[in-house]
Amino acid sequence: MTAPQIRGVNHIGITVPDIEAAKSFLVEAFGGQVIYQSFGPQDPARQGHEFERATGAYPGTVVRAQAMVKIGTGPDIELFEMHGPKQGQPVTPSDFGITHFGVYTDDIDASVERFEKAGGTALTAPRAIPYATEKGSGNKVCYCRTPWGTMIEFITTPDRMAYHDQTDLRRWQDEECA
Repeated sequence: MTAPQIRGVNHIGITVPDIEAAKSFLVEAFGGQVIYQSFGPQDPARQGHEFERATGAYPGTVVRAQAMVKIGTGPDIELFEMHGPKQGQPVTPSDFGITHFGVYTDDIDASVERFEKAGGTALTAPRAIPYATEKGSGNKVCYCRTPWGTMIEFITTPDRMAYHDQTDLRRWQDEECA
C-alpha cells in the first residue's frame, strides 16, 4: 500500500468573535475575497453533543457562522464565529500549537501599513530576518496581531537565502530559484 499524496495546506481555521467584522478586516487588510458563507446568524446555530464530539469543541459551544475567505495563492482562511462557556485568550508565540500563520508579500512596508489601517497592530516595524538560513539584505519579517488577536507574520524574501546551499528543496515562493 502506498502512502497518500498530500497536495498542500488547504485552509487555516480561525475562531473570531464577530464574523462580519473579521470578513471586513480580511478584505481591507489583505484584499481578501469571501468565497462563500455556509451559514450565518440568520440560520440555526451549530451546537450539541455531536458537533462537540466531531470537532473537540468545549461543551456548550455554539457556532453562529462560518465563511471561507481567499487571500492570494495560499491556503484559504476559514472563519468561525463561535461562542461558548470556555474560550481562552488568543495564543502567543510561546504557547504550544499553532501560534501564527505567515503571509508572503513583495512589499512588506506597504502590506503592514495596509494591515494597520484596517485595524491590525504591528508589534514592530518590518525588520531583517535574524536566521542565518533566511538572511538577505532585503529579506524582512514583521509580526502583527489582528483585531481579534490572531498573530500573522508578514515575510518577504527577495534575496537568495543561504538554505539554498544546504538542500534542493525549496519553499513555495522560492521554487523559481531552484
